[in-house]
Amino acid sequence: MLRLTLILASVANTAAGIALAVLWYRYRHDDGMPVVVLFVGLSLFIQGVYTLGHVNGLWKRLGIPSFQLFIAGESAAALVGGVAILQGVIYNLQPVNGDYELGPLLAATIMTTQATIGLVYAARHNGFGVRKNA
Repeated sequence: MLRLTLILASVANTAAGIALAVLWYRYRHDDGMPVVVLFVGLSLFIQGVYTLGHVNGLWKRLGIPSFQLFIAGESAAALVGGVAILQGVIYNLQPVNGDYELGPLLAATIMTTQATIGLVYAARHNGFGVRKNA
């Protein structure tokens, strides 16, 4: 069940990343569209695709040390996403010009949720090399 949840969260991450990148491309000449939207979209896309590859064993078959990179990436995503959620909540308490920023808050929530599920998945599937019956 945890694997299925992680796959669904990764597909959502990938789709959100593609949507943000397309949104940035569509409105890139608009003054209100910063390039950081593209970077957030790319990070969501990469996180989702890499996780899907890790869960399906693609990176292991290619000889890439996926577990260490998976843990490092998911830990960084959980930390960055958590800070972004906190920043978004604090900003929305006193928005500038009454402009609530729910898009970045949603992107941070998607990123953090998938990272947390990924870390729980990694801990439960003995990728750390620790014997269960020590």
